Amino acid sequence: MRSFFKYMAILLLPALALGVWSCQKDDEPASSGTPAVHYIRSTDPGKSDSLLVGSFMGSLIAIVGENLGNTRELWFNDQKATLNPTYITNETILVNVPSTVPTEVTNKMRFVFADGSELLHDFSVNVPAPQLDLIKCEYVPDGDIVELSGDFFFEPIQVKFPGEVPGEIVSVEKTKLQVRVPTGAGSGPMSVKTNFGAVKSKFHFRDSRNIILDYDGKNHETWTAPIGSADPGGCSGGYAYLKSASDGAWQWANELTMQYWAPRGRGNVPVATGAIDDLVLKFEVNVPIEWRDVRMEIFFGPYVEDHGRGVSSHARWKPWKNGPYKTDGWETITIPLKEFKYHQDDGDDNETGTKPLDNLSSLTNVVMMLFGPANGPNPVHVCIDNVRVVPK
Repeated sequence: MRSFFKYMAILLLPALALGVWSCQKDDEPASSGTPAVHYIRSTDPGKSDSLLVGSFMGSLIAIVGENLGNTRELWFNDQKATLNPTYITNETILVNVPSTVPTEVTNKMRFVFADGSELLHDFSVNVPAPQLDLIKCEYVPDGDIVELSGDFFFEPIQVKFPGEVPGEIVSVEKTKLQVRVPTGAGSGPMSVKTNFGAVKSKFHFRDSRNIILDYDGKNHETWTAPIGSADPGGCSGGYAYLKSASDGAWQWANELTMQYWAPRGRGNVPVATGAIDDLVLKFEVNVPIEWRDVRMEIFFGPYVEDHGRGVSSHARWKPWKNGPYKTDGWETITIPLKEFKYHQDDGDDNETGTKPLDNLSSLTNVVMMLFGPANGPNPVHVCIDNVRVVPK
């Protein structure tokens, strides 16, 4: 009867199972027969009718077999599980899958018994494949370090740059990677590979798609924002910068605008093609001092030698909204085109907007300017590079 109750406990509730099995007599002898595993079940009542061939780290599982009472060690891949003698009988073992990521993946469960004999059983520890979400800056010179954010970054790990060039791993955390850019890295997606899978980035390293402005040959109206390269250093050559010792409310100044007029640039070419919901504006930014006030208005204009502010849908970038904004070097900024939704006269507290962007076909110009309400004059220094509209 005890075996029947043990089996029912597995099916019903892990806590109940623990209570029943802990009542095993201390003097019950372990079987001297050949150990065997018949099946493995989850202790989750909602999943107990399914047999397991693998489980996630930390999961509580029930191993059902025969002659298991002399088990002294239990390994999952190269990780040793913690065994509680109270939950080991000849027919069952309750155990948590180790929470440490295996280095050597064998997809085997290894039992070590009191007499030194061993038993292998097929069982995989399910560790998710790496997830690659963000890169701090898409433009990083050879020899410098890129920072990647995501999840499930477990060693051993390999990162490859465009051109299948491997990078040097500098540091590894579960959600963050630092990798040195190798000589010869190209332009395109990156990849991350662990023992548990591989992923390719949606972003492009050194993105070369649809570059509208790079300030090294593809330039804006240079009587607006000046071009710099040294203060601070650039991420890929020259950059435009908006700088003032005391930027204040509604201060329209040439040096605080960056205007690109297509008739003097690449011609009558839309800033992008495709659905608004599928596209993003990207650019690199470096803010070496705290930016405290005055939003950045960004908008696309028609094919004329003018800013086109009065006829355009605006995006309002306010990275200081929750506190002063300052970057640690260059960072890539992404603004979905669906955020271009404001009319020039919409109130600053209007989060919905009244002029959503709905068509790009006639929009060729780009303007980025510090313009709007402010609590008082503050110094500002915002550097911009590699303006582009690309798929998200």
